[in-house]
Amino acid sequence: MTKKPEENDAKLTQQQLAAMPLLAAGSKKKDAAAAAGVCPQTVSEWFREPYFVAALRKSREELSGQAAARLSAAADDAVDMLLTLMKSGTEATRFKAATFLLDQVLATKEGNPALTNFSGPEDLQTLFVALGVNV
Repeated sequence: MTKKPEENDAKLTQQQLAAMPLLAAGSKKKDAAAAAGVCPQTVSEWFREPYFVAALRKSREELSGQAAARLSAAADDAVDMLLTLMKSGTEATRFKAATFLLDQVLATKEGNPALTNFSGPEDLQTLFVALGVNV
């Protein structure tokens, strides 16, 4: 019989709960240990506890879902901005924007969704720099 996730969460200590967001986000064990006020060896021992591993997996899945939602929202903005750049600006900017969009379409058709490199609107600034656009 599988335990409910709430039962696993109830077993987590305050230290584990403090370390969980850092570990889920990919921080090193020593950094999570420092935040939780325990030694790194303790964090390593937590990884042998099934309920901790299950809670960490759940936390990582939630973070991935949040990132995917942000990415989806940002992708529309990024495409809109690229389309705007294609219709305005210098000839070089229009060409770079069009080329970038075509590359993305081709990569997506080949099963390589390159637009997933965007994690949010702040990445538009990086895109502008790559296109040589001053904003």
